[in-house]
Amino acid sequence: MEVDVDATLGREIAESIRGVVSGEDPIAAKIMDRAYPIDEEFVDKVVTKGVMSWLDRKPTKDEKYSVSDLDLLSFLVPVYQRGAVIEIPEYTSRRQVIKKEGVRRIAGAPRFGKLTGLISNKDVFSFSIQMFDNTIITTDTADQEHVGDHRRFMVVDVDGYWHEGWKAIQFKANAEENEFLRTWGLIDGEGKVVFKYWVHPNRWQSIFGAPHLLKKLLFTRLDDEAVFYRDERKRLEAKGFRLPETFLKDWGKTKSAGETKPIQVQTIESVLEHGGFSGNYTTLPDTQEGLVYAYERNKLITYTWKPLIQFGIRANEAAYLWHGKGQVAPWMGGRQWQPYQESSRHAKWQRLGLSEHFALLLREKTVTERVSAE
Repeated sequence: MEVDVDATLGREIAESIRGVVSGEDPIAAKIMDRAYPIDEEFVDKVVTKGVMSWLDRKPTKDEKYSVSDLDLLSFLVPVYQRGAVIEIPEYTSRRQVIKKEGVRRIAGAPRFGKLTGLISNKDVFSFSIQMFDNTIITTDTADQEHVGDHRRFMVVDVDGYWHEGWKAIQFKANAEENEFLRTWGLIDGEGKVVFKYWVHPNRWQSIFGAPHLLKKLLFTRLDDEAVFYRDERKRLEAKGFRLPETFLKDWGKTKSAGETKPIQVQTIESVLEHGGFSGNYTTLPDTQEGLVYAYERNKLITYTWKPLIQFGIRANEAAYLWHGKGQVAPWMGGRQWQPYQESSRHAKWQRLGLSEHFALLLREKTVTERVSAE
């Protein structure tokens, strides 16, 4: 189905957004050019635009219920960035438990370790924290034992509500955090902070901001780049090159424990429509070093950069579903969502035109998730 250019496109929108969709914004211009090398500094620059944090916040506390309107996700971001050690005294998994050969856990011990990641689900509004769990003991192929392994702990359920499998996250606040929490009276007599929200309702407007659009644009660029490096790996392996054996980790046998059940949950899918990337990535040399680079680059993009960017994107989109559905931020120049249907897949979307070549597409849908039946 063809879509007419939104009749309101001539009206003024925020200058920062106009810069992104016109390509005049220097960060957007670099993202759109495949020849521009994305690095960690560049990713951090995009992530920190509109980042979630308690910095510069003025939270309030409901004294009747002793809950703060400072949302948990915003509070966790700086805690993660400084690499805090956390403890989860009690935890029950929402998903089916996967048991791995050569891995055991110290029975009855509270989970504790360094906070190593903030994870969001790309399909549903579930959010988790990743910790290097020191209650895990792994045994390698030489029968040597090692303490600790990465584990994820869900804090927001697949249905977008608090996961009931945990009650508290404990950690030692640093001086800045202590001052902030005490200044705003968020700590109770037992040294606890109780959160009313996991994502703040006002965050729904963030999906219409330039920082969100830049994150969506960079995420799409990294998807495109990851495909290139996966193809490069296949090309070089077809020429006979092989990764060193040290790269090929033996994950061991796994088995699932416990029954599962299907549940229906609401979510939204959002796509940033744009005119396409320019330029080309550099073809790698026909060497083992080239193959190693393709492997490492794809691994960095897929498992480090994309999850970091996705966390902020999905938090904004979750806030929109629960607190802003159907609305449009006032700085969008009077633009409104327009019905749009894909001719190829017949999916029904809402489309917000931003320029002749840029648009934000969004659709609400119901998906099936399998969770523990226990």
